[in-house]
Amino acid sequence: MAPTIKTGLVQLIYFTWLHNDQALALFIGIMITAVLLFLRPKRITMFFLLGFVFLLARFEYLKHIADPLHAQTLNTVVQEDGHFRARKYLDLFFNDLVPLGLYLVGWGSLLLGVIMSGLQGRKPKD
Repeated sequence: MAPTIKTGLVQLIYFTWLHNDQALALFIGIMITAVLLFLRPKRITMFFLLGFVFLLARFEYLKHIADPLHAQTLNTVVQEDGHFRARKYLDLFFNDLVPLGLYLVGWGSLLLGVIMSGLQGRKPKD
């Protein structure tokens, strides 16, 4: 294989990782928890799975979905100039509330799984 092709492949892998490192880590978390949930179904594992899914959804929403959805909604709802209040509320919803909600639900699910795991380990044995 030519050295330029090797260099190109290494750069492709490296830049793909830089562009999607968080998404790949969350996807790996989803896969691990899905396998664990399949092997030994537990409520704790379900919270971890939901947390990873919501955090991945937030990542993808911010990276690929938010801007086109926001623009499409603005063009549909606000069809003429003005309407600053409607624009402000749509900006607040699409740029602030949806990502914040996905973030809080994702990390909240992970935290709830950790707390339940800690409480489960403290149960007295009969």
